[in-house]
Amino acid sequence: MDEKQRTTLALALTAIILIVWFVVFDQTRQPKEPAATEQKTAQAQHSLPAREAKPISVAPVQATPAVQAPGSSIVVDTPLYRATFTTTGGCLTSFRLKKYLTTMKADAQAEELLTAPMPTLMLGAGATDAGLAYEASRQGRFSLDRSEAIEFRAEAAPGVTVRKIYSLDPNTYLLGYRTVVENHTASPMAAPTAVVFGSTYPLGKKLEGYAFQGPVLLNGKHLEEFKLDKVKKPDSFREFTGAVQWFGYEDKYFLQAIINMDAPETTLMVKRASERTVELHYKTAPASIQPGAALSRDSLIFLGPKEIKTLKSAGHNLFKALDFGFFDIIAKPLLISMNWIYRYAGSYGWTIIILTVIIKILLYPLTLKSFTSMKELQKIQPLMKEIQQQYKDDKQKMNQELMRLYQEHKINPMGGCLPMLLQIPILFALYKVFYQAIELRHTPFHIVGTWLPDLSAADPYWITPILMGATQFVMQKMTPTTGDPMQQKVMLIMPVVFTALFINFPSGLVIYWLVSNILSIVQQAYINRKHA
Repeated sequence: MDEKQRTTLALALTAIILIVWFVVFDQTRQPKEPAATEQKTAQAQHSLPAREAKPISVAPVQATPAVQAPGSSIVVDTPLYRATFTTTGGCLTSFRLKKYLTTMKADAQAEELLTAPMPTLMLGAGATDAGLAYEASRQGRFSLDRSEAIEFRAEAAPGVTVRKIYSLDPNTYLLGYRTVVENHTASPMAAPTAVVFGSTYPLGKKLEGYAFQGPVLLNGKHLEEFKLDKVKKPDSFREFTGAVQWFGYEDKYFLQAIINMDAPETTLMVKRASERTVELHYKTAPASIQPGAALSRDSLIFLGPKEIKTLKSAGHNLFKALDFGFFDIIAKPLLISMNWIYRYAGSYGWTIIILTVIIKILLYPLTLKSFTSMKELQKIQPLMKEIQQQYKDDKQKMNQELMRLYQEHKINPMGGCLPMLLQIPILFALYKVFYQAIELRHTPFHIVGTWLPDLSAADPYWITPILMGATQFVMQKMTPTTGDPMQQKVMLIMPVVFTALFINFPSGLVIYWLVSNILSIVQQAYINRKHA
């Protein structure tokens, strides 16, 4: 059983146990009911001329090789990243994020986002510019402290010039990307219609983890996360047609995307090019270039973290890539709240504690009602047993009498379950946040010592799960019960089950549940004293 299956099973068991905790334990019975795009400087002819447009005649080259292409390298250092370009294909071959390391070890490297050169142009039938020798406007290695453009120029065929212009801003993960194809021949020429973006996903390799990994696109307003098992064989493909705003690849924490600035009706093809490589072919409408004219197209490239602030500042609906699934509607507000609290607390450890207190305060009226209802149920337990004994052979009559008893004493028999039922979606949403939000990746507890180095990972010493199990046991002993003695003894194993389940959960989530239990104990002590 892999990590994803274990996690799914643990979450499912947790939900079931949380419900059973109150439904069975209480034994209540209720009757069933970037910046702006530059002005295009070159003229483009999009209507077909009287003479037939000829395609660019170049030798076929494999679209996206899975290894770095040879050629001169241009390395650009900024405070956020180190970008490496090659003159062969005029592509990016490496993009390392300086603020995000692969591990928490001392020798950890900056996170690498690219596994294949990108992007390449489809120049003709089966031919791309991946093997073209470009001349670059900059050489060697240099640091960038202000916005600058790097231009690559190559002769794709006699009389046909291709230019790639990358605009770099050291303060953002967005790169401007313009392609210009110039027709210096005497005949109309068919313009390149596709951009190819590849990444390495070897066949037979099982993707680990619970978060999605693979091709992703925003088609209109709908986020499509394309499962790789739908293109299992080389040359198999799937197509999406519509207003594709952006497309690329994502994993748990990072996004690589090309943003279409013109937003025409387009086709995006997800294709397995080889046993190792998956490609995205972004096809625009057919166009032709008249003699002496040029066609330019503008895009943006985003290579960075799936951090909610970063994605929103980048615009173009990139924030939709941060998707927490079914609980997204709860998870995102919780993440935004955590980030807001963190601005003042300066520690995600304190942030979790403060957020837990706020949630408990908001749920307190329901909690008070729940415990009060359970106390009242405990008081009428003898009357309930009399009714159950009297009408044990007539279930319908028994339910009617129990309902009458509840109404007389103004008791909601399911009132004890409501706060716990509300906690379940919050628990699942927080699990997604701690597991998937990059803000919490490699983030230590920062309160007592450093035994919790990463709030998005499990507690390596099981300290917090054991403490959580202990508080769960104390809560159980303090909670009013209406079940028979045998059932109460059976329920004593529940804290042990909770502890076993939470051992593999993110430590940040365990801290939330631990603090929540401690606050519940305080609340229960107060309510028990008030109703004594």
